[in-house]
Amino acid sequence: MNFNYCKATLADVETLVEKRILFSLELAGEQSEEAIQFLRKQMTNYFSKSIVDHSSISIIAKDQDIVAGIGSIHLREMPGNFKNPSGRWGYIMNMYTIPEYRRKGICRNILRMLVEEGKKIGLTAFELHATKEGEMVYTQEGFILHNEPTLRFLIG
Repeated sequence: MNFNYCKATLADVETLVEKRILFSLELAGEQSEEAIQFLRKQMTNYFSKSIVDHSSISIIAKDQDIVAGIGSIHLREMPGNFKNPSGRWGYIMNMYTIPEYRRKGICRNILRMLVEEGKKIGLTAFELHATKEGEMVYTQEGFILHNEPTLRFLIG
């Protein structure tokens, strides 16, 4: 198969949202239609804004007219630290490949493109959260599993 990879534009927002919903349903399981519609609206707003203000970059992989996979990088700047003195981070997210296209290198290619795009704009560190199924791709590409606990406090 010969896949075509391109940067997402505003015209691709619906595609990004629909594939991220599929990903979210795979992770969280069945959800109410109300919850899905709320998430769809939030994600549509997020991607529409972040594409325009350049706070994220998304890549879409296609097999002719079929979207086979997506991936994004959210750009953030924080105070520097000894691990990343510049404070310029890229958070890799939305890595999703349609099940029938998995194990064909799509995730790896999107990841490489996102890292290259991030380097071009001056990012000096990248991070992500991975599912167990996806972890190997990331470690093979140089990401290191950190033993830093994540603590969360959710409102609502």
